[in-house]
Amino acid sequence: MADLLQLILSRRSIRKYLPQPVPAEMLDQLLQAGMSAPSASNSQPWEFVVINDEQVLSDLRQALPFGKFYAPAVIVVCGNPLKAANASGLLFWQQDCSAATQNILLAAHALGLGACWVGVHPIPLVRRSVCNVLGLPAWVKPLCAIYLGYPEFMKDPKPKYHPGRIHYNRYHDTANTAGSDK
Repeated sequence: MADLLQLILSRRSIRKYLPQPVPAEMLDQLLQAGMSAPSASNSQPWEFVVINDEQVLSDLRQALPFGKFYAPAVIVVCGNPLKAANASGLLFWQQDCSAATQNILLAAHALGLGACWVGVHPIPLVRRSVCNVLGLPAWVKPLCAIYLGYPEFMKDPKPKYHPGRIHYNRYHDTANTAGSDK
């Protein structure tokens, strides 16, 4: 348990990668981790597009205003309500795919890879651009792109725990200190 907690507390977004490719076995492990995430009513509405072709990576960088950095691999996490095990996939695909994304980020860190979550949804222009680059059908909704690779350097853990954001039993706004604990 301590190892898992340390993994969670030490994970950081990495935006600079070595040019070394990510092995297919590692990509498969990351996808297994993503598909092991919880989902509403076990609907599993996710689909994943793995990109390691330099031209597609270049096109994707152009489509993502906040994803201009270079990584040897990207996994785009998508929701597909038609693949959901039941109708709840229509309602909770974003939450389900977010849980899958977090599993992939943690698994990447555990494998010694760097990773960074780059948002796609809910910005319509970005969503359309990513759909065009990847040839996604209209019913498949891209949530995010996870940039992956061997980190150029590792970052030190950054404490993010803020006791002032914790409320027990009821919300208590003692001083309306929005943002003061960042």
